[in-house]
Amino acid sequence: MKTKKIARYILILAAAAMCAGTAAAGRKANSEKPRVYVNPGHGGHDDDDRYEPFYNQAAHDTVDYYESDSNLGVGNALVDLLRKKGYDVYTSRVNNGTYDDLDLFEICQLAEDSGADMFFCIHSNDTGTDVRVNFPLALYHGWTGKPVSAGSDSIASYVMRRLYASKATCWSREPMISGDWTFYPQWGYRTGLGVLRYNKLPGMLSEAVYHDYLPERERLLNKDYNWLEGWLHSLAIDEYFGRLGNYGKGSISGIVRYNQLRVDSAMTKTYGDDAYQPVSGAVVRLFDANGKELRTYTTDHLNNGYYLFGDLKPGEYVIKVDGIAQRASKVSVRANAPSYCNIFF
Repeated sequence: MKTKKIARYILILAAAAMCAGTAAAGRKANSEKPRVYVNPGHGGHDDDDRYEPFYNQAAHDTVDYYESDSNLGVGNALVDLLRKKGYDVYTSRVNNGTYDDLDLFEICQLAEDSGADMFFCIHSNDTGTDVRVNFPLALYHGWTGKPVSAGSDSIASYVMRRLYASKATCWSREPMISGDWTFYPQWGYRTGLGVLRYNKLPGMLSEAVYHDYLPERERLLNKDYNWLEGWLHSLAIDEYFGRLGNYGKGSISGIVRYNQLRVDSAMTKTYGDDAYQPVSGAVVRLFDANGKELRTYTTDHLNNGYYLFGDLKPGEYVIKVDGIAQRASKVSVRANAPSYCNIFF
């Protein structure tokens, strides 16, 4: 173990000891203030990170992509959202340097020492081949249907249902939920994932999307898209702990696209509406039911066309995009639920 990592480990252990209160074994899953330990994947742009730069046709430039960056964006969003909802939250990293890239055993030990009720890992997936798919995958420690820690399969089910309902992406198939012993038989009997192997808490690893599916990777470059994934995770965690009524806000998000095929359609595998060209620089306007303009959002120049209006009170809203002659889109927002409005030029 590297000296810097040992020093960081000791510091985090000390902080956990001061704040943990009762140990995990002595806490109840539906306590007034549940404790969640968030692990935003491996990081640091080190050799265990996945670096996949790509040429962005819309930006006419090569764009850097590290899996650790989007994982950290989702993780930081989740940590912030859970704290706002009244959870105690610990996390394995808040930055993206070698110093923050802890060993897997350390991460699990810190989670246990924090007194957490749940261990939640955030990743994105990669086929490692030329095949391009996109679907949510949940893994927990143990055999499928027989988790080592009771409740892990329930958490996974809540997360997959929330992610699969998203209309801000396009899926190639339905979600998959599996025990890691079942999913990785080639690694040896009862071996499984390293980050779950040492874990003794209810929890799971979310491979929410496939980042080697190009349209998804372009969306992952958008910090607000990362926020949406973090929020969907938070809603699933609320559901597990019976706390869905503690926040009360909603959101509207979606993709703005031209009604024409992507400029790189001949070379890019796509599903559903991802076949159509996202609009960069689109100005999306949010109005209340009385026609008062509330906010604007300009889509970025990274070929994803994504927009988001978060923290909305339940009610009726109208979405308009500059330059579109069609009628405005009416959207209903409910508490503790996302709403989606995809728009075509």
